[in-house]
Amino acid sequence: MKIKHIIIVLLSAFTVVGCTDNFDELIKDPVALSPNPAGQLTFIQLCMSGNGYYQHRTNLIYSGGFIQHYSGSWAVTEYGGKFKPVDDYATALWRSVYSNEMKNVVDIIDKTNGDPTAVNMNAVGKIMKVMIAQRLTDFYGDVPYSEAGLGFSKGIVTPKYDKQEDIYNSFFKELEEASAQLNPGGGSVKGDLFYSGDISKWKKLANTIRLRLAMRISEVKPAEAEKQAKAAFQNGVFESNADNCIMKHLGFPFNDDPSKLDFRGNGLSYGFIGDQGGDHFSSLLINYLRDNGDPRLTMLATPKTASSTGGGGPKPGENLYEGVVPGSFIWEVPGGSEAVSDIQPYYQQLTTPFLHVSYSESQLLLAEAAYRGWVSGSAADFYKKGVEAGVKQLEVYGAPAASQASINTYLSAKPLVAGTEKEQIATQLWVTYLFNSMEAYSNWRRTGFPHLVPITNSDSGTGGVVPTRLYYPNDEMQKNEKNYQEAVARLGGKNDWLGKVWWDAN
Repeated sequence: MKIKHIIIVLLSAFTVVGCTDNFDELIKDPVALSPNPAGQLTFIQLCMSGNGYYQHRTNLIYSGGFIQHYSGSWAVTEYGGKFKPVDDYATALWRSVYSNEMKNVVDIIDKTNGDPTAVNMNAVGKIMKVMIAQRLTDFYGDVPYSEAGLGFSKGIVTPKYDKQEDIYNSFFKELEEASAQLNPGGGSVKGDLFYSGDISKWKKLANTIRLRLAMRISEVKPAEAEKQAKAAFQNGVFESNADNCIMKHLGFPFNDDPSKLDFRGNGLSYGFIGDQGGDHFSSLLINYLRDNGDPRLTMLATPKTASSTGGGGPKPGENLYEGVVPGSFIWEVPGGSEAVSDIQPYYQQLTTPFLHVSYSESQLLLAEAAYRGWVSGSAADFYKKGVEAGVKQLEVYGAPAASQASINTYLSAKPLVAGTEKEQIATQLWVTYLFNSMEAYSNWRRTGFPHLVPITNSDSGTGGVVPTRLYYPNDEMQKNEKNYQEAVARLGGKNDWLGKVWWDAN
């Protein structure tokens, strides 16, 4: 990969609101245009949401279809909604992350290790490595981690597949180390598109990710989950939407040519655009929002323009919202695309921001932790804050703000109810994770909520069973046979997508 060329191209044109000064400084610094930690950090952060290759395949088609955020377009319905395996889709995340992100983040950590002027950059590298690897292991299970990205520096070209439990133990250790390392005297963090080098926000991010991972293992290792959730909470997680980890994008189309990689645009939006208007929200999502009086409905979807029978539209002053039934194509809906709601256009622009980790998520996870008795505070209060933040976070995409009165009415009508806490919290997380269906898919596997619409299509690839992991690339058999075979043996001898990852005890 011509990484130097890639970074120069990206930095020379990338000017993001809130990061402009940072980029101006980088562009004036010739060293920053070489493959050093600053340029590599920029590249990695762009990859995580600007890589249209796996955002389209892993986030939209498979995760969005599996978890029933979306339905209607050919790819989302045929492959994600009907659970049909396509090697290119199932392996997109693996191939992209190991080709681009992993080796660069490992390089950042290696270059800054032991350098007193780069303590903060080293810590940021550790946090980024966890963010990158979390996606991988949550989708595939056991994956190369401890030896990943060491092909050039140490000549390890056949890395072992670490057990997922061991990977999670490493995550907790590395996040704790990173949070402790971050300090005002630890040097600047250049090339940072998430927080422009704000160390206090990086510390909160480390703790919030630690909370996410703690709750991810809640069903399989509750004692450790409690320990990690409590530590994350005490050390300080997100305090408001101002702490959200957001990537701001520019209006550039995705380019996956290895010599001209361009991740400046939003990769998920690239998928929406590529699907030519066929992507719509599912009926499960629209019905949930509509039937509960959720103010996010109008912020997310447009009113339909025709009745479901194709004749006539809504009455004057009447807004009707409908989604596409999971497993159905848009052309199968009576009345066609005009009979269902569209995704609001501001979510489908190459300039649309991408939300990686949110205050809403942290509060909803704390609600569950409080319900379990793991952290102090009221589960109902955390839940209320999480839902309210979930409504307000949509403003970052360009959605008009919901009135506080409408939010208060919703919160009063739909409080956390004893006996249904886990389902309510998990369902709200499902809504909060909209546009990051990868996280929604993982949390659904952990909790079993929300209850999805049964897929009864006769041509379903699994007989209607939702896949529980993605399968390894088949060429791993040739490239890394011994380690691949050991990992498959731990899956019961089958590299398929109906096996379960370690933390999936649901």
